[in-house]
Amino acid sequence: MIDSVLVIKVCVIFSLLFSLIVILITLPKQRFVKLWERMDFRGKVDGKYPKYLGKRAISPYTKELRFRSGIPLDDWKKIRGQLEVSFKKEIYSIERDKEDITVIIVFVIEKNLPKFIPWDDKHLIDGAKFAIGESYKGPIIWDASTMPHGLIAGSTGSGKTGILRCIIHQAIKKYWNINVLDFKGGGDFTDVEREAAEKYRDLEKGYGTILISDPKKARDLLMALTIEAKGRLEIFKKAGVANIDEYNQSGQGHFVPRLVVIDEAAELLDVKPKDKAEKEMYSEIDHDLRTLARTTRAAGIHILMNLIRPSADVLDGQIKNNLLWRACGYFSDPSASRIVLDNDRATQLPTEIKGRFIVGDEETQVYYMPPAQKPGPEE
Repeated sequence: MIDSVLVIKVCVIFSLLFSLIVILITLPKQRFVKLWERMDFRGKVDGKYPKYLGKRAISPYTKELRFRSGIPLDDWKKIRGQLEVSFKKEIYSIERDKEDITVIIVFVIEKNLPKFIPWDDKHLIDGAKFAIGESYKGPIIWDASTMPHGLIAGSTGSGKTGILRCIIHQAIKKYWNINVLDFKGGGDFTDVEREAAEKYRDLEKGYGTILISDPKKARDLLMALTIEAKGRLEIFKKAGVANIDEYNQSGQGHFVPRLVVIDEAAELLDVKPKDKAEKEMYSEIDHDLRTLARTTRAAGIHILMNLIRPSADVLDGQIKNNLLWRACGYFSDPSASRIVLDNDRATQLPTEIKGRFIVGDEETQVYYMPPAQKPGPEE
């Protein structure tokens, strides 16, 4: 027979453990009830306090607290300061759950984002996804299959070139075709061709060199790409597929995606021509660029623009609306921030941290890709 004393001991231990679990579960709820009572924070219609649902870590930097509440989101945002005092921690944001509008999520910062994150190839992602950096809510990516074209903007020294090099490096690793239009002489990207030459040769018809600094050659490239995109789409239609991914998976053929990076796009889109011939050339560039931005989503040709001084003259509605993915570094001018993000958040970024961007809706420390080392004479 089982020793009755042992049975009693086991029952007592389980009872204590159960009680401890109950206490651990109910303690946070009781703490929040007292907080709401002290703040008199309740629904105006039902008079109910928010109900604590639980917490979880969503990144190394942030945890989320979830509450069921009928209180308007704007009222939650008004008590942000009081919550920070109570939690003794900074709140990153307060949002309504996208899947359940009755749930409010409070994102609490556990530790600050790093001020510097070097690139590591472990971040590489398959397909048309590019690793960009880390945010308080987790890793940030650019999915070029859903947002085919992008815009990077920011003041001098914000870290735009670092992002571009990081994306270009990943495209090379993916064996994509690449063109970099750099009208400053190519100094920031002289290592691109060298790295590409080590990894691959153009797998389909090439349109000149990878690095282009001559506006006439840029015009020729963009014109060729509009023809290429049209041809691809006609082939896809005959093959009964909708886009490059479906075509490549169908076994009927294979096209290589292409990334076209335009560094300081104002050098192409906001130019005062010297004569009639130059005016015609830049008009053709503008037309072809708009055509590519509008029509090449399915063709697998992706445009990534970089701007240091965004303006309505460069980013008019048609072009801007096709650059769906956006990353914006610090701007002191609210109007520049609004042109890129449709809000002022870029003016609130820390000026002392290079590589801090608003990517989509999230404050992000982007990965830093340094220039490749130039081979020595013996190499």
